[in-house]
Parts: sequence; C-alpha cells; structure tokens
Amino acid sequence: MFVAKTKQEIDRLIPRDRKVGFVPTMGALHDGHASLVAASNRDGHFTVASIFVNPTQFNDPKDFEKYPVDTERDLKTLEAAGCDLAFLPTRSEIYPAGTELDRYIHDFGAMENRFEGAFRPGHFRGVGQVVHILFETVRPDMAFFGEKDFQQLQVIKQLAKQLGSEIEIKGMPTVREPDGLAMSSRNRRLDPAQRTASTLLYEVLTKAAQALGKQGLDAIRAEVQRLFETNAHLRLEYFDIIDPATFLPRKDGDPGVYQAVIAAYAGDVRLIDNLRLD
Repeated sequence: MFVAKTKQEIDRLIPRDRKVGFVPTMGALHDGHASLVAASNRDGHFTVASIFVNPTQFNDPKDFEKYPVDTERDLKTLEAAGCDLAFLPTRSEIYPAGTELDRYIHDFGAMENRFEGAFRPGHFRGVGQVVHILFETVRPDMAFFGEKDFQQLQVIKQLAKQLGSEIEIKGMPTVREPDGLAMSSRNRRLDPAQRTASTLLYEVLTKAAQALGKQGLDAIRAEVQRLFETNAHLRLEYFDIIDPATFLPRKDGDPGVYQAVIAAYAGDVRLIDNLRLD
C-alpha cells in the first residue's frame, strides 16, 4: 500500500488508466470503514482512503480534541482491507493558511436545519467543505460512504450535484456489532455500563420497524421517549420517523419510504443511528 501526504504525491501515485474508488475517513478505523474499502475493491477500483480529522465540521471544539487518533493502527487496518493508497494530508495541505473559514463553503438548504444540522450547527458546511477539497485532490470516479451517517450521505449527494460532478456517490449498509450497535469510532469512549446501555438505539429502531402499520407514528415516538426516560445511562437527543428525501417527519398514512433516525448521549459520547422501516 502506498502512502501520500500531498496532492503532488496523489497525482504521481494514482494510475489514471484505472477507475478510482475513494473512501474519505477521519481515522479511528473499524470494520465499517474496511467494508467500504472492500466494496471499492469488489468494483475493481484503485482504492484510495483518506485519513483527516477535519476541524471545520466539529461544532464543539472539545469533541475535536477528544477524537481518537491512532494512525499506525489505521494504516494496518487499511492495508489488511486491501487499500491501494492511503492519503494522510496535513491541516495546511487541506487548508492553506487563512482558508478554513471561507474555502469552498456550500449551502445545503433545509438539510442544515434539521436533525444533525439543527443539533450540530455548521457541521454539514464543514463536511461539504472538506469533501469538496478531497474530491478535487483525489479525483475519484466513485466515493463510498456508510449509511450510518444517513443525513451526511444525503448532503454528500447534494454536494456532488452542486459541483456538477460525475463522481458516483455510493451508500453502503451500516456495519453493526453482534448486539446491533452501529460501529463507530466513538464507541471506544464508552465505559462498560454505557456500552451495554447503548444497544437501546438499535433496539428502538427495530421496535419501530415492527410497530409500523400496527401503531400510529405518534404512539411509536412516545414509546421511544419513554424507554429513554427510564434508562439511567442514555439521554435521547432526537428520535423521529421521516421522509428520507426531505427529512420532514412522516404522518400516518403518508405514501413512500419511512426512515427512523435517532441520536442519544451516553455520558458525553454522542451516538447516532438510523433504519429504513419497511
């Protein structure tokens, strides 16, 4: 596996006679990231994965400071997954001096004011900013993102349209622990009691799926609220059943797809998940 730290090295190491698959990450890699690399490889791409903890998408500076960094372990994970090239840019490579506030700022409309956008002001502008820069640097044919960050995936699809890009954005299924918890770098920060309690997120999503069509949506929402109120280790931030195209709450009898989205805190660790309710 090659390792690059600059755009010049990227240009030299990526063979442009092959399709390029791209997996942007912030490190702290797990099997979910490895599954994205594997998906790119299955499609026959030359696979590039980036590791960059992007400061502009953290609305809480303390969260940025606590983000786990273990580059040596991450590189071993990428190599074992079959990655062809790891891109490890420095902060100054991504944001030359003085450009963090104004380089490639996109407006994602209502998406920035709902759910993740509402609770993490500026988050999606930071995501769009860094992904634009990474796309411009790597110039992939296809980019792979996990569906665990479902709203982020929709934002990236909007970004590709705004750029008029031919990059295909491919969402891949959430990879879960055996007990259902969605894999996340944040899981490392959970203590044993929090880790056990955190399975409630997936539990309420699956209960919502089972109840759909048997109970009204408001009754499902109320039951989820009750389950979190009786859990000493978790604090619910939001739960709703939405239209995945607009992120507007669903009403009983609405046609189309239903998606449940959830965010909760275990101590100071914020966890998110989602599930399509077929």
